[in-house]
Amino acid sequence: MQKARRIYLYLLSAISLGVLLTGLFLLLHVLLDVLGIGRGAPIGDGGTDRQQLSVALALIGVGFPVWGVHWWLADRGLRPDAPRADEERGSGVRALYLSVVLGAALAFGAVAAVAVLRHLIGSVLGSQSDNLSYDDLPASISLLLVAGAAWAYHVAIRRRDMAGGPMTGAAAWLPRLYLYGAALITLQLMLSAFADLFRLLGEVLAPAADGAFSDAGYRSYVAADDISAVVVLAVAWLGHVWYARRLVEDPGWRGASERPARLRLAYFVAVILIAAIVVLVRGADAMRAILVPLFGATQALDTNPTGADLVREVLVALAAGLLWAIAWRVHLGWMRGEALRQDAAERSRFAEQLQLHVVAAVGLGFGAVGLAWLLGITLDVLLGGGRTAAADGFWHLELATFVPFAVLGTAMLLWAWSRAMVHYAAEPLREAGSVVRRAYLLLALAASILTGVASLGVVLYRLFGTILGVTLSGDTVSELSTPTGFLIVALAVALYHGVAQRRDAALRAAQAEEAPARTLTLSGPDGANFEAAIVELRATLPPGYRLEEG
Repeated sequence: MQKARRIYLYLLSAISLGVLLTGLFLLLHVLLDVLGIGRGAPIGDGGTDRQQLSVALALIGVGFPVWGVHWWLADRGLRPDAPRADEERGSGVRALYLSVVLGAALAFGAVAAVAVLRHLIGSVLGSQSDNLSYDDLPASISLLLVAGAAWAYHVAIRRRDMAGGPMTGAAAWLPRLYLYGAALITLQLMLSAFADLFRLLGEVLAPAADGAFSDAGYRSYVAADDISAVVVLAVAWLGHVWYARRLVEDPGWRGASERPARLRLAYFVAVILIAAIVVLVRGADAMRAILVPLFGATQALDTNPTGADLVREVLVALAAGLLWAIAWRVHLGWMRGEALRQDAAERSRFAEQLQLHVVAAVGLGFGAVGLAWLLGITLDVLLGGGRTAAADGFWHLELATFVPFAVLGTAMLLWAWSRAMVHYAAEPLREAGSVVRRAYLLLALAASILTGVASLGVVLYRLFGTILGVTLSGDTVSELSTPTGFLIVALAVALYHGVAQRRDAALRAAQAEEAPARTLTLSGPDGANFEAAIVELRATLPPGYRLEEG
């Protein structure tokens, strides 16, 4: 009954808050427009202002009392004299409400801040682009003020809740999901905006004859947009990372809860995963730019790049990849450093396993695709297919595209997997029982089997169609070469990882037969963080001992 009441109160609070904030946004929009601050496109005449003011007052008149009453009813349960104050403060429904509001307010506020800063920078740069003239400055300022106020208020509410004592379960991990989700998304968008800036800089220093940035006004607008995005997203990312670091370093229950948090570790791993993908793709872009003219693939692209075009494409791709390589290195250092400061050998080993196997998976995926495609082209040549004899020379473009994937993917796989195997050689029993290694092997095995089944299906369809006299378009050899290449590579990947999985299973079985066990009971005071205690206990175990939950 109490949970249903909470769902009702927070759901109505969220809906009415949205109505109230929309009304406040429209009200501020009208006021700023009346004051003559950057006449926006949708606003401009007195009739429109009065109509929008009427809508704003109506929304505020409805939203404010409904939100005020429901929020008061929800929040009064946290008063010190309330019988269920701790239960209400630790409610997962309340945490969900706060997390959703914080996420939405941050998103709207960031968009508005980018628009405001873009307008200011564009004015300084003297942009004459039509895009800038269409910016609705009053709307952007209004949205920034309203979203910023809502975000700041709910941050204060969350901090007040945390000041009341330890929080566990959904009350802890839902706001943590917002914190690290916001950090991850803002980091991605910030580095993407940086990459766009590098692209613009390359076009300015070595302009293409028919480039999109030949118009000075449009170029200024793009520069203003990219710079504003970088600034706003950098502030948002740094703010969330700084706050997360403060939580980790807190000597009280906040730090004890945050340091072993799986979501924090997941954030680091997600950054490393994305960074590995982007670094590989950007490196492949740079290699492709070089190989396209080298392999004679310009005809397929209907382009004739100059030396300046080649240098620009290579440098822009490498610069964008370098940004993610730096992010990779920084986050890997943070992850390792925190494990060392906690003196948690098991956590440090787990973090190292995660990052190595994540990078190996990225390298395996790209390398396998590249090798399979190149093998398909090779089979087409050896079996006399018409794919490489086509006048358009499209297979040259295929070579320029998939050679980088094969080379860089294989190199990344060998680098990460060789380091993982060093750990395996040192402690085979521990590594064989690692959840990370098992997940990697099973994932690689499943992906290769699915790819092999799909490729075999295409091959059999073509063969049976030819045998049964079905009219099929295209050259048979050329149509079969690529799926055959994928089938061969998939079989090789499945064979290697299947053998490794069986070897590990045998080691685990032998270890399970020999390992004696004893059941213990862990108890603690009210509000105890058992997860943190278990992590600390595991870190103090002698070599060969394991602590497992029944």
